[in-house]
Amino acid sequence: MVVAPDDDAVLMRAAQTDPAPFGTLFDRHFAAIYRFCERRVGPDMAEDAAGETFRRAFEARYTYDLSHSNSRPWLYRIALNVIRDALRARAAEDRAYARMAALAGSRSTIGDDEVSGRAEARSDLAALARLLLEEPADDVEALFLTVWDGLSYLDVATVLRVPVGTVRSRLSRLRRRLEAGLETASNAPPNVTEKE
Repeated sequence: MVVAPDDDAVLMRAAQTDPAPFGTLFDRHFAAIYRFCERRVGPDMAEDAAGETFRRAFEARYTYDLSHSNSRPWLYRIALNVIRDALRARAAEDRAYARMAALAGSRSTIGDDEVSGRAEARSDLAALARLLLEEPADDVEALFLTVWDGLSYLDVATVLRVPVGTVRSRLSRLRRRLEAGLETASNAPPNVTEKE
């Protein structure tokens, strides 16, 4: 069978009768799905989440909409559900830690001898992470999908199963709220009761 280089629908149709072509889809998209998962739950859970995504996708291959030649938004939607299931299974503290760790990327600390600008940047990142934890999960996910994963608004709409206009308005409102929150945080006096 000759397959168009970027046509996942052809592979998905073939995988409905023969599981082997699904391996090509796996090879084509695993790295992107793994990175998607890693940014959200960290490296410890990413491989399991990505594997579970493809297990669910394989089971759901009969329901794939063959009019879509790119299966990546469909796979992102499955991965998002896998991640949400994993995060729901954790306690609230664990969920907050995973989001903070994924946002920060690396939990490494900055030494005392580093320039104050780096410490300030870390403080801004922590403030942003706290603000994001207070925002609706779907709004934050729309932001992550556009910034981290480079998806278009249309692809984000597909992943979240909402109209593209909803994606645009969510992102616009979220950005305004984050900018205002960061501005407020930067103008607030230091909290002297907080332990250092």
